[in-house]
Amino acid sequence: MPGTEPDDPTRRTVRCGMCGRPLTGTASRRTGLGPACDAKLHPPAPDIRTRRREADQDPLPGI
Repeated sequence: MPGTEPDDPTRRTVRCGMCGRPLTGTASRRTGLGPACDAKLHPPAPDIRTRRREADQDPLPGI
């Protein structure tokens, strides 16, 4: 498809909003941030399973 090749001079250059590097990926071009800068602004959520621990409980009466 004409106009979609990365080396095509008619394709508009989109740059990262934080670092100014040229963006090539469709998702990066859409958001305006490269993958590294996007990871800095939106770090992954902590895994809640690592924070769980067993609670000390007294046995139930009658069991």
